[in-house]
Amino acid sequence: MNEQFLQYIWKYRLLNPELHTLGGERLTVLHPGLQNTDGGPDFFNARIRINETVWAGNVELHSRSSDWIRHRHQFDRAYDNVILHVVYDNDQEIRQKYKAVMPTLVLKNNFPSAIEDRYTVIMRNHLWIPCFNLINGNTYNIIKLWAPSLVTERLHEKSGFIFRLLDEYTDWDEVLYILLASGFGFRINALPFELLARSVPLKIIRRNADSLFRLEALFYGQSGLIGRNPRDKYRSSLQKEYLHLQRKYGLKPLKPSLWKWLRLHPGNFPDIRISQLAQCMFNCKAEPRYLIDITDIKQLEDFFKLKASEYWDTHYRFGKSSGRKEKRTGMSSARLLLINSLAPFLFAYGSARDISPFSMRAIELLESLEGEENHDTRMWSTLGIRAANAMESQALIQLKRNYCDQKRCLECRAGLKLLGKMPLQ
Repeated sequence: MNEQFLQYIWKYRLLNPELHTLGGERLTVLHPGLQNTDGGPDFFNARIRINETVWAGNVELHSRSSDWIRHRHQFDRAYDNVILHVVYDNDQEIRQKYKAVMPTLVLKNNFPSAIEDRYTVIMRNHLWIPCFNLINGNTYNIIKLWAPSLVTERLHEKSGFIFRLLDEYTDWDEVLYILLASGFGFRINALPFELLARSVPLKIIRRNADSLFRLEALFYGQSGLIGRNPRDKYRSSLQKEYLHLQRKYGLKPLKPSLWKWLRLHPGNFPDIRISQLAQCMFNCKAEPRYLIDITDIKQLEDFFKLKASEYWDTHYRFGKSSGRKEKRTGMSSARLLLINSLAPFLFAYGSARDISPFSMRAIELLESLEGEENHDTRMWSTLGIRAANAMESQALIQLKRNYCDQKRCLECRAGLKLLGKMPLQ
């Protein structure tokens, strides 16, 4: 039996009304204690009554009583104050430090079997989410109330990557520059775009920010996508300018094999997105922190409506002509850049510098934007759970990837409700 499930039963007191220890004494749970997520007993400061005596102390749970020996708790002083051993199966008598038999509660047959049956069904379910067949009308309200906590959790996780970048570069502008570049990769090419930004430091971008063509030459040259023998005027001009800049700054280009095109919509091809990244840096004069001072949502969305250079009006890839069409970032792409790059930066920036308005602006920004349209959000919609904004869509993504995919149903508010018990907090 999963110990996490036993902890759930104990924590929410989903027990039969009449309990007895293994020795036959009457047992009443006055308070299950505070769950411990670090080393030591599973619950601190519990209060129980055995016959007429009230005990206060710690509680340890195991699938089998012999796990006490297997985990070597008998040699760990942190377990000296355990007042009750809660087990699913009693397969070995356990004695305390001073040779007295450990008071033990056997959970098997001491809680409603329906809870275990439903938990087993969920854990064995291989559908899109474990509770796919159990979701009901109340689930949406539970998730909606939980959404601010879920999105804060997601932003905290993304902040970890941002702080690692800050440790490496010690410059918030450089960090935002790399985040924005990674955003132009839109997941499939996020890493190549990140490496591209790392290969051309922001100080070099700033020295060339007065010329969109030079910025394009830098980015395309570093991407490795121009090719060795360009056959059209635009590529030849880019290569000539890049070779000059490469010598000047001692640059080393990336391998073109890093980039991906398979199953991408042509508008998302890296060739086009690189030109739009150059336009982004040109528009903000290579001062990306300019963006964090913009509080108007429409102004932010308009900033990221970026047009690729004229060559791309008739091309999707270098050297391959297409029908004429301007290649601009659409509204959905602009919002994704705000959701995945600017919002996490604002949250991390505010957290690191203890400027809470910036962290709050990250949440407000997400609340002001339409939610993403992707596989996860579409699947949630089929279950009647639709994101009203980007804050809720980010919460649904966090729920799916960090709870459902990992079957953390006993840490999920919806899962707990479906199993029959909502958290008390």
